[in-house]
Formats: sequence, structure tokens, C-alpha cells
Amino acid sequence: MQKAISRISSLFRRSRTMEITSRNFKERLPEIEAAIDSASFLAIDGEFTGLNAYRGISPFDTPSERYDKLQESARQFLLVQFGLCTFHYDPATDSFSNQAFNIYVWPRPCSRNAPDPRFLCQTSSIDFLTNQNFDFNKLFKQGVSYLRPSELEKLKNTMTGRQENRRLSQTPGTDQNRAIPIPEDQEPFLAKIHKQIEEFVKSDDQQLELEKCNGFQRRLVYQTAKEKYKDLSLTSITKTGGDRVICVIKADEEQQQNMVWLKDQAELSDLEEAFGFSRVIQKMTESGKLVVGHNMILDIAHTLNQFCGPLPETYQDFKAMTTAVFPQLLDTKLMANTIPFKQEIFNSSLEELHKAVCLPPYNLPPVPPKYSGSGYKADSSNFHEAGFDAYITGLCFIAMSNRLGLLCGAGDKTKAGRVLPDSQLVHPFLNKLYLMRIADIPYMNLAGEDLKPDRGHVFHITFPAEWKTADLVHLFSSFGYVFVSWLDDTSAFVSLKEKEMAPQVIEVLKSSSSYRIQSYKDHVAAKNMVLPAPLQYSGITPTLEKMPFISSNGGAELKKRPLSPEQAAIKRHKSVSDDPEVVKIERKKTFEEPEWE
Repeated sequence: MQKAISRISSLFRRSRTMEITSRNFKERLPEIEAAIDSASFLAIDGEFTGLNAYRGISPFDTPSERYDKLQESARQFLLVQFGLCTFHYDPATDSFSNQAFNIYVWPRPCSRNAPDPRFLCQTSSIDFLTNQNFDFNKLFKQGVSYLRPSELEKLKNTMTGRQENRRLSQTPGTDQNRAIPIPEDQEPFLAKIHKQIEEFVKSDDQQLELEKCNGFQRRLVYQTAKEKYKDLSLTSITKTGGDRVICVIKADEEQQQNMVWLKDQAELSDLEEAFGFSRVIQKMTESGKLVVGHNMILDIAHTLNQFCGPLPETYQDFKAMTTAVFPQLLDTKLMANTIPFKQEIFNSSLEELHKAVCLPPYNLPPVPPKYSGSGYKADSSNFHEAGFDAYITGLCFIAMSNRLGLLCGAGDKTKAGRVLPDSQLVHPFLNKLYLMRIADIPYMNLAGEDLKPDRGHVFHITFPAEWKTADLVHLFSSFGYVFVSWLDDTSAFVSLKEKEMAPQVIEVLKSSSSYRIQSYKDHVAAKNMVLPAPLQYSGITPTLEKMPFISSNGGAELKKRPLSPEQAAIKRHKSVSDDPEVVKIERKKTFEEPEWE
């Protein structure tokens, strides 16, 4: 029982120390910046309100097409928790230590002119976070605010303009100080306000808060009171709940000027504070340190879009923006799916990867917290907490790097083949982001040209919505086994296992009134051209053509078989049949592997 209480207390202290909210961000920011400066490398992870917008990913996406889909998601969902774990190498002890920060981030408007974004939530993602005990109350109440640099600059310009207008409004003879006529219906209100001010002047009180009124009435109060009471300072304040009222303070002219200056500085300071978490990203950029993530393409896209600037429209601009913000990136998901690691690691999800590198032939050294309570320990298990996932990602990188050192003869076994982040051995993995479910283009190359595999065995086909996978398999049956990748209800990619048969496909199948077929190359070239006329559907699918009750001479016997109510209620499966006699799938990676020998 005592051990359990001690463990709970330890967990609480750790959470309190590593957890960053609006309540302690300003105080902890210097510590975060110092950790980044002294780190050997950084690891990151994010938690999101959703993952996929509307368009699904395809095994035949190009990196550019995948980016188009990625930016839809990054623009519509929010990153709500940012995990940062800094890893520090000590040459004297040949060991690493870690500092972790689990940061709630929330786009809280700092003023009426500040961005007030709308965003989407995906049910499955919110449900997942809830099951992981994500604290949404803490996010909404205490999330660290942030602004993009361009937004900060725009708000600064707006604020300095408003401050200048405020000074001019207090200067006689300026347009801003020109008196406006007082409507008769406002005279009783002004008389009441002036009576309160006169009583305040006679009293010993130093400050008076006037009753709530609208913007026009406040303008009238300023105009009339400043003419009559020279030793009073009037300023608008925003109360809790958003109500704006006038605060009257006793002050001579010099004191009033000093108060105006202090107010201007306080407003600019509040604006700088609203920049918030974006300062951490700026510090990471300035450091130029290696940033490690696991399957990190979403983490990078959300980070750029929320804290740096809107994601660009074009893929090439995205690559340029990414390398400008993060000069060195490394994806452990890609690393684990590359020779020599993919021959030893059979499941590259983060949790399973961590289990693999904790066992031979890997040698994961201890990586304790740099300071007591400042990081995670080996016995921690907080998966799907952003800070912890960043910590585990860093551990996997260390273990795989050391394994690489042993395989390549770097270092010696007494130092477990120690490979540091700046080693040439890890360079083949730099600035390449893992692409899920693309067999022949496994990564997005940020620092150069992307892979351009031969897809001569891939065909794009459009067809009636009634067609199913079996119909496509029958259509291509004379060319052997195929893999079908659905795009939508009326189009798909079909790839041949027997690639040498590809030249015959267009000649044999051609296009008909029921379907249109194109080579992959022609499909890509025609994407931006005028769409063809819609297909005229005869009601006969390739499967029905093989049925014995269909006449071979065409004619009136070719009729569409109606669906029964039971059939209509069944949703068509958009995947290749599980029956090995119908179709077999073979996915072969053509990743250009680094030469390890």
C-alpha cells in the first residue's frame, strides 16, 4: 500500500513538473529554451482533434498528391498537445539524459482583433484522447496561447496605430480630438456621470470605476470630462466577461503621460505574451538541432500551420518552408522500415518498435531524467501522452543508431557502437518523411527530388457505381493477379502482378461504353484537362457477362438484374477479395536503400 501511494505521489510530481500550461509557461519558458540550447537532439510528438479530413489516401499517391490531402487535414484540425523531449549527451560518461515537456496549446484570442479560429473534430480522435485520459478542461482553461509571427506583426501594427490615435485624441486641435455634438437624449446620462466624478474629486479616493456604457457614450464621457477635469486620467478597461468600463484616476499631467506610456508598454507586453508557444518553435528553428519524430509528417504539417504560417498551396513551397523551419528532420518510422532494421523489426508502430529495441540484438542504454523530476524514467508507461511519445521516439532513435554503429563497425562493443546524431551514418535518413501505404515511394524527400518509380503496370479505370471489386478482377483476369485500389465509387487504380503483360492491357481492353481505361502515365497527364463525357451504362458488369443466362449475341436478353432489398442494404466492400482464388496481392517495395557495407 505504501509503495502504491509513493508511486502515485511520484507520478503527480512528475506530471506537475513536466506539464506546461498557461499558468506556468512564462515561468518555464527560459528552462525550455535552455534545454533546447544544450540538447544533442530533440524529439517531438503531437496530439490532434482529428487526423483525416475527407479524401482518403491511395497506395498510388505521389508525394505531391499526398501533400494536398495532408494540408486539408492540417488546416481543419488542431494540434492540442505538443510533446518535446530534449536529449543530452555527456561525453564524460558516454550517456544520454532527457528533459521532457508536455505542453497544452490552445488558440485563445488575446484581443478583439486577434484570430478566433474555427476547427473540426473527428469523433474517433476525440474518443481516442478521452480513452487516454486527455484533460480537455485543462486544454480549454489553461492551454498555452499562440500566434503566427505574421499575426503577431499585424496585431502590433494595429495596436501601435490605436495607441497613436489615443495620444492624438488627447491633443487639442487634432482631428481625433474634434468635439462631436451631444444628442439631447444623452444629456441626462452625462449629467449623472459628471455628478459621480465631482463627488469622486472631493473624496479621498484615488480611483473610480464608472458604470458600464456603450462605445458612443464612452466617447462623450472622454470628451466632456477631459475638458472639465484636467487632473484626472480616464482610461477604458476590460473586465472579466468582456465588459468595457471607464476607470477614472487622480493624476496630474506628468503622471498622466507616464500612465499612458505604461499602458502602451503593458499592451505590447501582453501581445508578446500571447505569441506564447510559438516562441518554442522559434527557438527550435534558431538552434538548428536535429528534430526526431515517429511517422512525423502530420506533426510537422500541424506545427508549421499553427505556429509558423499557413501551409503553402504547392508541394515545392511546403518543402522549402519545412526545411527553413526545421533544417534537420529524422523519422524513426522510416528508419525502422529501411534495411537493415526492417529485417529485424516486424511492427514499426511506436509502442511495438520500443519493445523491439529493448531486446537483442539491440542495446538500449539507460536514459534517465537530466534533473530529478524533469523527464521520464525507464519504468514510465504513458503512451499517447505527447511528451512521453516524444521520449520513446528519442529512445528508439538512440537504440537504432547504436545498432547501426555496430553493423557498420563504428565504435566498439564496450560503447555499444555509439552513434551520435551528427554522425554520417544517420545522414541517409535526414529530411525524409515516411509516407504511409505507398509501396514504391516510401518517403517524402524534403532535401531533393522524390523517387519516381515505374508505374507502367498501373492503370486508371472509371466505371459505373454498380461495379464491385470482383468485376474489375474479372475484367483483368486474362492478365493474371491484380491489386485494386479504390479511389471513389466510380474509379480505381488496378496494378498487375505480371508487369510484363502491361503493354497488352490497353490494346485488349480498350475503353467501352461501360468503362474507360488509361495508363497511369496518361491519367496523370490528363488530370488537369477537360473531363470526358459521362459513361453510358448498359447494366452489364464483367461478372454478369460470364453468367450462362446472358446471350452471347447481345440483343434484348441483355438486361440489368435488379437488386433485392437485402442486396441494396449491403454496402460494397472497396477492397480486394480475401479469396486467394479470386485475386492475390503482392506489394513489393522498391525503396532505394542506403549501402551499409
